[in-house]
Amino acid sequence: MIRYREIRPSARLRPFVHTFWILEHDGEEGVQRVVPDGHSELILNWGQPFEAFEDGRWRGQPRCFFAGQIDGPLLLRPAGPAKMLGIGFEPYGAASVFAPPMHELSGRFTPVEDLSRQLSRELNDALDSHDPIAAVESALLSAENKVYGGDLLIAEAERRFLAAVGLSPKLFCRIQRFNNVFHVLGQPSCNWVETAVASGYYDQAHLIRDCKDLSGNTPAILLAEDADLARHFYQQYSVSHSSNTAPRVSV
Repeated sequence: MIRYREIRPSARLRPFVHTFWILEHDGEEGVQRVVPDGHSELILNWGQPFEAFEDGRWRGQPRCFFAGQIDGPLLLRPAGPAKMLGIGFEPYGAASVFAPPMHELSGRFTPVEDLSRQLSRELNDALDSHDPIAAVESALLSAENKVYGGDLLIAEAERRFLAAVGLSPKLFCRIQRFNNVFHVLGQPSCNWVETAVASGYYDQAHLIRDCKDLSGNTPAILLAEDADLARHFYQQYSVSHSSNTAPRVSV
């Protein structure tokens, strides 16, 4: 069983933090698939961290870590009962907290202590506090004041976009287009051909190729295998739940 809820950040954090979320997992479910969504996250574990499939083997994730941008499917599985706090950044938001260029952290789970020992101590203390969200907000605001801050003019230069977001503008737009597919599919009477065009693809075949590259599956298989964990993250960034698509033709 998975229990999930979101918490809106305070006004001071909203320029660079999209949402806080808390996820509890009983450890009984199988492998979960996560697809690119254009956002990096900070993950803090109270319980047993998940394992990720990397380089042909399952590896345990750190207790507190930064999850950089991904450009392909990510497979996770529980290693036991889990409870975690996630901080979902705006696309350019993590650059306000962490000094390294974001593309150097893309596709990786980097322990926070490798990025900032002080922030790592403060986040670990926050997990044990009576109000973890407030304590994490305080730690992030303190860290934000010590780096150069997010560059809100990222669209003007490829290099600055890559350093702030962790992906090239072209790849970022490709991921956003792919995520929009799930939103369009939630609309009434929308089939796959209409979905492809409405989402910005040339045709249905173009959509299928992108889905295979970014998720590792065709759209129909991805939606059929849509597990609870993946569904929560589709919804987090205003993406409709794929159960609305069941009667449509498979792709």
